[in-house]
Amino acid sequence: MTRELPGVLAEIAEVAGETAALKISALHGGQRVYFPSRPQGDDHWLVAAVGAEAAAKLAARFGGSTIDIPLHVGGTYRRFVRQIAERIHALDGDDLSSREIAGKLGLTQRTVHRHRSRHRGKPDNGQGSLF
Repeated sequence: MTRELPGVLAEIAEVAGETAALKISALHGGQRVYFPSRPQGDDHWLVAAVGAEAAAKLAARFGGSTIDIPLHVGGTYRRFVRQIAERIHALDGDDLSSREIAGKLGLTQRTVHRHRSRHRGKPDNGQGSLF
């Protein structure tokens, strides 16, 4: 059964298979990673994660690019986002700072701010308030 994968994870799945996409997301979700043109050796992160054959396919497609890997945890991506939003909301009720919430959930502070804005009904226009 193919899962609904977000953005570049769907592209990775097309090139190297869903398992490769999920492994990369599990290892580097929420991070920016560099895909080499030619992964060297079994100890390279990409080869270690997905194997030499899949790594070669990914290098052919994404080689020389730095890519933001989306967070993805089992199930559908939308369900994952809802679960994160619920967890942020629960911790927000405990009067934790965005840094504390991000640390507890393994997220970026920016993600916490976006979810807080949505929950509080404020538009997320990428602009902070000066006042």
